[in-house]
Amino acid sequence: MRTKIVLKKIMKEYKKNDRFVEMFLRSVLCLLLFVFALPAKAQQGFKIGPHAAFISSRTHVLDSLPDNFNFRFKSGLRFGLAAQYGFTPRFVLGSGFNFVNKGYRVYNDTNNSGNLLKHNSSHLELPLNMIVKLNLGASSRMRFLLGATLNYQISETENIQTNEKGSFEIREQTTHALYPLMNLGMEIASESKAGNVMVFGVYYSQSFTEQSRLNVYTSSAEDKPYFPLGYRGSYIGFGLSYLFELKNFKREEVFFY
Repeated sequence: MRTKIVLKKIMKEYKKNDRFVEMFLRSVLCLLLFVFALPAKAQQGFKIGPHAAFISSRTHVLDSLPDNFNFRFKSGLRFGLAAQYGFTPRFVLGSGFNFVNKGYRVYNDTNNSGNLLKHNSSHLELPLNMIVKLNLGASSRMRFLLGATLNYQISETENIQTNEKGSFEIREQTTHALYPLMNLGMEIASESKAGNVMVFGVYYSQSFTEQSRLNVYTSSAEDKPYFPLGYRGSYIGFGLSYLFELKNFKREEVFFY
């Protein structure tokens, strides 16, 4: 009987996640079709505008993971201001300033009193990327991105997550609030007749420094952790930017004769 209840819960959660993934993929497909409908141009000069991205990150194993514990990706957001300067028809330098909310999810499968603990922390990012337009033909919209980001954690450096009865606890300790990430990405960029550029991209940011140490406890009263986990702050995501041509904001000169 208990097995049937557990299976029902799993199927219910899967169906919810499946509907969310389907809705998200449909939205991405609509954006891709819209971007491809715009003409492909050189994308030269200075452009600036808003940026938003759906991101996902998770913890990693430091020593070994007990059989009754597991972790999954935790969703988050990245949004801010993006800027780029096109030096040539093929080479663009990109930067900006972003607010990032990212985190982790850890499960204790044998715990009946709250088996999930999760937490997101807030960050500021300053990226600098080299963007090269791939030479796939005169109408190519594909771009490859390579660069680095300076990440600063602005939320608390110590955090404790506990379930209702205190039988599952994670004590998080930040080890590096300031650290760099390496950026990789593939973008589709199209320019409107007015010179504005819409960019859709798939991005991956890899940290080589430990951001936080997560000590997992099977009771909030224990002093010695059951096992540790690490969190680097690396993430993968889908992003959209709309960059304006600044010339469009200049007032037209009026001459009186």
